[in-house]
Amino acid sequence: KDFHIWLLGFLTLASMIPEGAVLDWAAIYLQKELGASTITSGLGFACFAGAMAVMRFAGDSLRNRFGAVRTLRVSGFLGAAGLMGGAVAPFDWVAIASFAVAGFGVANMVPVMFSAAGNHPRLPAASAISIATMVGYCGILVAPSSIGFLAEHMGFRPTYAALSLLLVVVALLAGRAAD
Repeated sequence: KDFHIWLLGFLTLASMIPEGAVLDWAAIYLQKELGASTITSGLGFACFAGAMAVMRFAGDSLRNRFGAVRTLRVSGFLGAAGLMGGAVAPFDWVAIASFAVAGFGVANMVPVMFSAAGNHPRLPAASAISIATMVGYCGILVAPSSIGFLAEHMGFRPTYAALSLLLVVVALLAGRAAD
């Protein structure tokens, strides 16, 4: 009965973890694995955050025009492409541009999920949104240490590649966010 709301929560979690990965680790990745300077390494997150901000302002228009499912699906694939681009980038500037693409993709995933939770047919909006946000924000709590652990043992490239696959899963399950 309430499986759907928990699935929305886990899709939100899967959308927030890659966001945290860029927020917390992009600068270190750019310095350690791509040889970027201290100043340049800060551009990874800056471009990601800037792209997210631009796309969030456009988010309602896109969602109203294309629908929640299509917006989430395209966003997930775009975010995945950006993270994968960052994972395979041969140069720091390619990774920075890729993180910007990821920002464009990730920007509206969580808002679409929260909206879908608020429109849940069998739960009051406040209860449904609180479940989705509780599960989703666990990603912000768990991601930094988990990603750091994985990156220390496997490297950032495979870690970012795996996170891009997480966004592909969200894109493939976008139909569950219909509201």
